[in-house]
Amino acid sequence: MSEEFKSLLQTYQRGLNEAKLDLIRSAFTDDAMVIGQAFPTTTGIEAILALYTDFFSKLDFNVQFNLLEQEVSGDLGYIRTHSNGTITPKGQKTADGESNREIFVLKRIQGTWKFHRYIFNVEVAEER
Repeated sequence: MSEEFKSLLQTYQRGLNEAKLDLIRSAFTDDAMVIGQAFPTTTGIEAILALYTDFFSKLDFNVQFNLLEQEVSGDLGYIRTHSNGTITPKGQKTADGESNREIFVLKRIQGTWKFHRYIFNVEVAEER
């Protein structure tokens, strides 16, 4: 499973960093859901593509995802990731980097793994 999940994550990363909606579409199920900090919940591939179209019109992404954990049970699984990089408003200089933490729930449809639910938020430094 690890290689399939890594490949899917890399496809999504390329879609994000290269602003390619076809790659974003290929990564998600038709009834997927995106739940992101500071954004309304987005449900269904058409709404998700509209969300990313808006993102790509305003922002440039240079983000790397690191796979931290994975679990599979039948046709469902999840991965927990950590991402870091930059998300820069178009026409501006690259800002300081940011880090996020993510959970992707994956679903196997006709033998192919896709993102079914995607939840992310900004990483908060732990107090010691």
